[in-house]
Amino acid sequence: MAIAPNQTDPDLQTGLQYLRAGWFDRAEPLFRMAYARYGERPDVLHYLAVCLSQRGALSEAADLWRKAIAKDPNEPMLAYNLGQAARRLGQWDEAARRFRDVLRRQPGHLEAKLALASLHIDQGKFAAAEREAAEVVANLEEAIQKSPEDNRLKPLQARARNMLGHVLYRMGHASAAIEVLDMAIQDAGEDQGRRAQILGDRALALGAMGRHDDAVGEAQKAVELAPQNPSVNHVLGFVLYFAGKPLDAIPPIEKALQLDPNFTVARQTLANVLSAAGRIDEATGLLRTALQQNPLDRNAILQLSFLHMEKARFGEAVDLLTPYLAARPDDAQALNNMGLALRGLKRTDEAHRALKRASRLEENDPLILTNLGQVLSDLGRPAEARPLHERALRALPGDARLLANYGACLAALGDKDKARETLDAALAVDPNNQDALNARIALDA
Repeated sequence: MAIAPNQTDPDLQTGLQYLRAGWFDRAEPLFRMAYARYGERPDVLHYLAVCLSQRGALSEAADLWRKAIAKDPNEPMLAYNLGQAARRLGQWDEAARRFRDVLRRQPGHLEAKLALASLHIDQGKFAAAEREAAEVVANLEEAIQKSPEDNRLKPLQARARNMLGHVLYRMGHASAAIEVLDMAIQDAGEDQGRRAQILGDRALALGAMGRHDDAVGEAQKAVELAPQNPSVNHVLGFVLYFAGKPLDAIPPIEKALQLDPNFTVARQTLANVLSAAGRIDEATGLLRTALQQNPLDRNAILQLSFLHMEKARFGEAVDLLTPYLAARPDDAQALNNMGLALRGLKRTDEAHRALKRASRLEENDPLILTNLGQVLSDLGRPAEARPLHERALRALPGDARLLANYGACLAALGDKDKARETLDAALAVDPNNQDALNARIALDA
């Protein structure tokens, strides 16, 4: 696609100057006039789509990029931009398809690889995200070794390592994440914005290691470097929440939302904080707002369905999850929540089907395994449930929830001594675990 504007067209020339300066509101009317004159010319469609996307009109922008691709299917930049728009719209399948189109035409397109990694993170596919990010890091390391004097690659390497560190944190590999993030800091040099982002991810990894005071300190440094960055403000609130300071967590999360009203993850974290403070109705309202913006917002769906179940609103949880699972039938976590909600409604056969499907999709998820075990016990099949509980405990040894479920299963099998021992272990971890308390009382009755 010819990106250079027609030198004889003043609207395109001036519009492109405004675009480069970041004055999208001034550029848009000029590109609209060019569109009226030239019709669906790919470069004009692209420029106009950029302006629309910058003011949040993502659906309109995506339609323009689709038209541009129909006119010029071999231009990777169009597919890349459409992929980014589709990702922001929650249209994950199209986003992945467009990024892969770019990589088919340009296998070395590192931005597309990072975008695909980001998309995998959105979907909770962290192993796939790690592969993409690690490949970019390796490719950049090779390129930097060949041209060590070329400093243009360092910022991209800082970003790639930042993403890889974040993915490792999300996979539960906090120590490895910190090692990668420390290298990213070196690559970032004096780039304050990138350094702040890296420090934020480092704070998350420290928090995951239980070093909550260090995590808060690191997040505060990140906010000092980039006080107007919504992401690092959110990180500060997040680590404060997990440090046991929910009231301190609220102001930085609210600031993140003031800076970016569409920051759905921050909204969900704030819902968690409010829920922990007993302000369930406020938390529910925040999540419903998120779903008005994106009815397929996975995190909001999972979180809101869980809040419904906490309040024994099982029917509302089922109503919420049903249309989501119609659109995304292979979401194991949503199927898990559906199984729990159906179990709460005593629709045990349906709960079993949902959880069995979830376990096929995520064979080693300990919570899915233990929930499926509970439903099998409900169906009078505790012998089948027992190995599921044992597999779950191998993955999460010492977890009070899993121990309580296993203890109840052992009691149903008549193994009272082992059941008593297991339930006592659950109560030693969490003396307030109601399931363990109920099962222990029933055992001694």
